[in-house]
Amino acid sequence: MKVDLRKIYRFDPVARNEDGSLPKGGNVYYECDECKVIVASVSHIKAACECGNVAGGGGATEIKEPTKINPLRGTLK
Repeated sequence: MKVDLRKIYRFDPVARNEDGSLPKGGNVYYECDECKVIVASVSHIKAACECGNVAGGGGATEIKEPTKINPLRGTLK
């Protein structure tokens, strides 16, 4: 089942960490540049973007190409 998180959250860009790594947290999400799908940075349910760049589940997220990720902060609408 695919859920469009844009219907639930308002997303704002967030900066990468000083070392260039992606931030993580309960309100941080990753948008794939390729397919524009959003996946939670700490995903507890199985989720993946359409092109396979981002996949998560069990509290972890795996990213194949971090340079093609936009970190976002999500707040409920």
